Amino acid sequence: MSNPIKLSILDYAPVDEGCLASDALAATVRLAQHAESRGFSRYWVSEHHGMPATASNSPEILMARIAAATQTIRVGSGAVLLPNYSSLKIAENFQLLEAMFPNRVDVGFGRAPGADQRTGAALNDEKGRSIPYPQKVTDLLGFLTGKHALDSRYAGMRAQPETPDSPQAFVLGASGSTAEFAAKEGLGFTFAHFINPGSDGPQAANAYRAAFEPTDFSAKPSVIVSIFVAVGETEAEAREFTDAFHLWLMYAESAKPFNRVPSLATTRAHQWTPAERAMRERNHGRLISGTASEVVAQLHDLASAYGTDEIMINLMMPGESARLNAIDAITEAVVSATNSASAKGSAAKPTTEEACA
Repeated sequence: MSNPIKLSILDYAPVDEGCLASDALAATVRLAQHAESRGFSRYWVSEHHGMPATASNSPEILMARIAAATQTIRVGSGAVLLPNYSSLKIAENFQLLEAMFPNRVDVGFGRAPGADQRTGAALNDEKGRSIPYPQKVTDLLGFLTGKHALDSRYAGMRAQPETPDSPQAFVLGASGSTAEFAAKEGLGFTFAHFINPGSDGPQAANAYRAAFEPTDFSAKPSVIVSIFVAVGETEAEAREFTDAFHLWLMYAESAKPFNRVPSLATTRAHQWTPAERAMRERNHGRLISGTASEVVAQLHDLASAYGTDEIMINLMMPGESARLNAIDAITEAVVSATNSASAKGSAAKPTTEEACA
């Protein structure tokens, strides 16, 4: 554990019990400011539709608010969902963000609709046909750089306003199928381990690095792995946050999601059915939980499995104070683990005298 890991955050803007969406969005801004003060690298926000327990449904708008309230942390989308929009419109939005906040903007994009079938249809009710995802990505990259294929119907077009640099682009995946595409285009690659915690992610990361080709977007491969995290001051508190997470997740992915993120009190009162316990067991690998030192040790293991030094954590814990405290605890545990490993390495290194003895 001698090499420190870079920490970033993926935020759904959770709406806690007793709170409004406006409260959740204000809390997100404060969390981003706190993450920046603690040295986090990136702060990404999600796109979800029809989910009242999460307030982030338009990453670009929320990104602008966060970037305006911070100074140095990179701000991005995790992810903007290409099937719902025009590639040109997305490129324009992110070019505008880059113009306002130079060298701080990440455009992470994915192929999921981010909604149930009915909501997805409402988001696309004027579209007569679907454009294949690879074509959507190719068009997006062309609009960002002004470099389309010669035979492209959009040759010569570029999204305005023009900026000296383009936003840093990342392909988000949860199955590994997009890894080779990210490599070919010279983009960053982010794997949603919190969706698919099996072996697909590390395999996809290896395939991406092996096939990576430098482009205008990046000269070298960049892998980020994303995971749900819950941190407690004690193991007992960590178990309570773990329970609350699994209760939220179970219903968030059902036909009847909670209107708010369940509190610890609501979670304690919940009577788990056998079916719910079985679902919870299936979701076990999607969360890293424990005390801060335990969580950091697991984060290092995860980073090692992916061959990366950057982890993006999603703190789906009830209560703003719990999320703020988690940032502090994890940061301090990373520093402590790094210092401890360095001290051990120094102590174990033989002196010239010992080496010659």
